[in-house]
This record gives sequence, C-alpha cells and structure tokens, in this order.
Amino acid sequence: MRIKFLFLIIAMLAATGQAQEPWPKERPDEREQSVLNEDGGRSFLIKPAVAPLRGLLKPGGATGIIELEQHSVFLGSGWATTALRAREPQLGNLLASIRDHVQVDELYQSGIKNLFGPTTSQEKLDVASDRDISDLEIQEVLMSMFNEGTLPRPNDRAIYVVFLDPGLHSKLGDLVAGKHYLAYHAFLNTSGVKIHYAVVPLQSDSRFAYQIALRALVVAALHSEQTPH
Repeated sequence: MRIKFLFLIIAMLAATGQAQEPWPKERPDEREQSVLNEDGGRSFLIKPAVAPLRGLLKPGGATGIIELEQHSVFLGSGWATTALRAREPQLGNLLASIRDHVQVDELYQSGIKNLFGPTTSQEKLDVASDRDISDLEIQEVLMSMFNEGTLPRPNDRAIYVVFLDPGLHSKLGDLVAGKHYLAYHAFLNTSGVKIHYAVVPLQSDSRFAYQIALRALVVAALHSEQTPH
C-alpha cells in the first residue's frame, strides 16, 4: 500500500511539473515560426520558450560580431500613464538591462557582445487605441515617423521595436497576439533599404514583458544579420 502511495505522489509531481512548463517538448526551431504577413512579406512569430534565449543560435550559425542599435517606439495613448511609463527605461534598453549571466553567455555565442550599443526611445501617443492593429498599419506608422524625421534613419545595425499599449491588439493576417504569438519580427523595404522591426504587444507581468521583448529584439538582430541588405 505504501509503495502504491509513493508511486501516486511521484506521478502527481511529474504531471504538475509538465503543466508548469510551456511547450516542454518544443524544438528550438519551433520557437520562431515563419509566416507570411499582409503584404506577402515574411514575419517571424515569437512563441513561448522554456528558456528565453536558449536555442536561438543554431550549430554553425554564428557569422561574426553583431553590432546592434535599439530604437523603441511606445505606441498608443496608454503609455502616458504613470505605471506604463515606469516600464519604458528597461524596455527601451533591453540588452543593458540583462542581469542573468546565462543570457549574456547566450548572446555572446550568437555574436552579440556589446550590450551597450546606441538606443533611442520615444512615445507616439496620437494613435487611436481600443482596437485591432495590423502589421500594415505598423509599417505605415514607422514610415510616417521616418518621413517626419522623428525616427533615426535605418542602417545595418538598427532594429525598431514597437511596444503596443494595452488597447492596441496586434493582428498578423488571420493570426492574433496572445493566441498564436507573443510578439513578432518582420522587415519592410523602402528605397532599397531593409528595415527590421519587432512588434511587442503588452504583457501585464512586467518581468515576462521584458523577456518577450528581449527575445524579439535578439531574433530580429539574428535575422537581420542573416538577411542581405
């Protein structure tokens, strides 16, 4: 009887451990899924991962040192609130905010060795909220900001990270944030220049929000390095 009871306890603990781990059987190549977006271009979905940065670097995938600039746009009027503005310094400087040496090691292996590259941050509060926002509209916002001169011009190192406020619900074609992805990375071409950007819907938990944004930035940087400009 005692042996059966012990087996029952072990089985319950195992089941509990599996329930707490998102997608425990995922392969590294399943953590970023490539899909077509509204304009026929390619986007990369950021999905749950057991370890935020583990598995990003494929064997033999390192191509050298990756220099990175993070240019952040906090989109939507919700960023005017005190609670959300308090998040902006960490989100606007994702690499310099890393405190986990394991994550630093992962970045070094991927070629990202400088965690203190140039960064810029700005709010864009004049975008109507409480609605869906498509990838095409995200592209229009970025292009408008480039044309106005409010965003730094693109270069080979620049990644533009768009942080959505709580009322902006990201959609990518038929895919919906929160159901099909946590964030995504994509790029657009203009005047012969390829602009890499990431879209990060808001997460209520600030620590989880930081990890998702960090993963989206790193995925964007690695794809930027692998994609001809």
